[in-house]
Amino acid sequence: MGMDVMKVEILDDGTVSIQSKEISEKNHMSADELLDSIEDMVGGQRQTTPVEHEFWKTRTVVKGGRVVKIKQ
Repeated sequence: MGMDVMKVEILDDGTVSIQSKEISEKNHMSADELLDSIEDMVGGQRQTTPVEHEFWKTRTVVKGGRVVKIKQ
């Protein structure tokens, strides 16, 4: 069983950087809620930079955190 890992780092300028490679479907909604909470606590606006991954070329996350295949 894999682990869902998020790397949290506070940069020299005070920016909070959070990086993850893969979050399972089971934990995806919880991860989004964590990021929302951190954003509320530290203020400012979230900037998301997607990481290319083969899996996501044919899938997306819909409201509620569910992963669905994209029709091609």
